[in-house]
Amino acid sequence: MKFYEILEKHYDEVFPFQKDTYNFIKEGLAFGDKVLDVACGTGSYTIELKKDGYNACGLDLSESMIYRAEEKAQREGVQVDFVVSSMLDIDLVHEGNLRRLFIIGNSLVHLKSLQEVKDFFTSAYDLLSPEGDLMIQILNYDRILKEDIQRLPTIEVPEKGLVFQRLYRHDLESNTIEFSSKIQTAEILEEASVFLLPLKKEDLQDALMHAGFQEIHFYGSFTKEPYTEEAIPLILVAKKKIT
Repeated sequence: MKFYEILEKHYDEVFPFQKDTYNFIKEGLAFGDKVLDVACGTGSYTIELKKDGYNACGLDLSESMIYRAEEKAQREGVQVDFVVSSMLDIDLVHEGNLRRLFIIGNSLVHLKSLQEVKDFFTSAYDLLSPEGDLMIQILNYDRILKEDIQRLPTIEVPEKGLVFQRLYRHDLESNTIEFSSKIQTAEILEEASVFLLPLKKEDLQDALMHAGFQEIHFYGSFTKEPYTEEAIPLILVAKKKIT
């Protein structure tokens, strides 16, 4: 798909490794815990987890992303299992007993329907150990829909001469958001679009409880600021049992 082909060329510049994000992802893990990074992109967080002694693997639908992740792991001297797979097939690529499964980068909303989201949550629940949890980060679509936000903050990488513009258009009839991206470099302007499923907080909570998760915590940042309707991201941790 053209959208991902364009994005993957600049993925690490547009979405660099963030320490706060990594600290959130690894909090509470013990040495050797099994962790699955779903929609891992170029694998930055998977690789760092592996370096720190966790049994981490990553999957992504894009063959090119996985190729870049494998190249990066090799350069950094780390052996990591990366798999090309849809997030709907996680039960086919991992044996389970996961301490943690995480999907960040607004990736979950690339699923096509609420039923697909429920199917993913059910598969995630089944793969987690009794002490396991699921971590999710998407944009706060309650805010986007309420305020009819049509443009997200532009991402600029001056040292690379790169500008990433993100435009949103909500289609009320289909309840989808057309996400149009423009990536400008010194050499070329590239444009593409993809349709997203605007998942609201209530949708997520209901679907997670339907899958069996018993304890859900919502945050407004990776530093655990409280979630509010004004937050830009929506971040959650769903646990299989009450702690």
